[in-house]
Amino acid sequence: MTALSSAPIFSNMLMFFLNRFAPVLLGITVCLLTACQGHQTGRVSLPLTVPDQFSKTGTAVNPRWWMSFNDPTLTELVERVLSDNLALEEAWARLDQARALAELAAANRRPILTADADAGRSRSNIATGISGSDTEAVYTNRFSLVAAASYEVDLWGRLAALDRAARLDAAASRHDLYSMAVSLTAETTDTWFSLIEQQSLLNLVREQLKTNRTLLELVRFRFANGLAPALDVFQQRQLAAANETQIPPLESRLQVLRHRLAVLMGRPPRERLVVVPAGLPDLPPLPDTGLPAELLRIRPDLRAAEARLAAADERVAEAVADRFPALRLQASGGYRATELNRLFENLIWDILGNLSDTLWDAGRESAEVLRRRAVVRERAATYARTALIAFQEVEDALTREAFQRRFIERLTDRIEAARGTFEQSGIRYRQGLTDYLPVLTALSTLQTLEQTLITARRELLAHRIALHRALGGIWPGDGIVRNGPFVLNPLEITP
Repeated sequence: MTALSSAPIFSNMLMFFLNRFAPVLLGITVCLLTACQGHQTGRVSLPLTVPDQFSKTGTAVNPRWWMSFNDPTLTELVERVLSDNLALEEAWARLDQARALAELAAANRRPILTADADAGRSRSNIATGISGSDTEAVYTNRFSLVAAASYEVDLWGRLAALDRAARLDAAASRHDLYSMAVSLTAETTDTWFSLIEQQSLLNLVREQLKTNRTLLELVRFRFANGLAPALDVFQQRQLAAANETQIPPLESRLQVLRHRLAVLMGRPPRERLVVVPAGLPDLPPLPDTGLPAELLRIRPDLRAAEARLAAADERVAEAVADRFPALRLQASGGYRATELNRLFENLIWDILGNLSDTLWDAGRESAEVLRRRAVVRERAATYARTALIAFQEVEDALTREAFQRRFIERLTDRIEAARGTFEQSGIRYRQGLTDYLPVLTALSTLQTLEQTLITARRELLAHRIALHRALGGIWPGDGIVRNGPFVLNPLEITP
């Protein structure tokens, strides 16, 4: 074929190449000339106003806040829960999954190397002779040893965005782990104090029952000697019976709380773990609440929401970059021969570059970008709402504690007055100056208030627990490792 006859063929091939790939080349050129880098991350606006300070604050600072109650048993319980709790183990497993996905995303940015060794033998029949009726079997051997590499050039940062998003997801899972630890620590402490409350109430009711039975014997003696009517006996018996009916529910709640505490520690519910003390601890000094802006950096649920917001923003960048052409490189090399001893005499290699782009997808990629931007707006609103709830929880805990202190002060004064009323009414009754009803009323009131005081003190401790929980509980890095010492080695994955 002459040069003139081949010219139209090459011209047609050139025109086909330009018609097919000109839009792709034009897109690359425009992007490069306009410094197109896709979506710029880190520019999310938050609908959030941060208060200047909290209404109250203290001076005590103790990251392991449960130790401020000076209760060695509680400290041991919390450490066992953070070591053996099964919900925390689930959170560890989710963290391991997220870290594996982050490693997978990072691996996608590196070349993939493969190797292939092949050996085979085939048979074919070849016609021989003039007529072709005779055949001869021919055997062919083949041996090959080939290595290949493939790599996607991250022109627009798509793979980098996916890598960062996966690392942020892993960071969010880590903060979820901390948040779970905060919740479990608060739940363990609250369960322990509820257990002490029920034991204290049970002890008090038993003491009140002894008092009521002693008074019942006194009233019976007076009735036998004609100094009191039968009504006094029935009224005192009714009060003693009321004490007796309080005991079974208290014992039931005591057992249920023991079951809950055992399960929190990953133990069977019937296992008896600790001896419950007789009284609730005193309230420690108010902790330093810090500034609301610091709360955003401390609370693990807020850190998790922040990491997920940033991950959603990175996925917008990935979706935008996915609209641009993708450049993939492939190379392979090795040896191939029909005889094994001559395998390394025949070197083969191949290099391929692939530039691909979607010319028309009916708006699918644009719709995906819009969807992911909507996810960012949703995550931003979720973060702002979570932050506002966090501020509210701190203020609610501070308010409830302040008013509960005031309530306990008033309740203590009322108990003193009720005790004086009971003593004076008893004196007047024994002197025959009044009937038994004032004594009965004063005694019933006093015993009810004594029980109320125990519950009120436990509620005051619950408000302090809620405050520590609202402040973030465990400072990140201060605790939690599964089935091991109470130390957490920092993860290499950071938000």
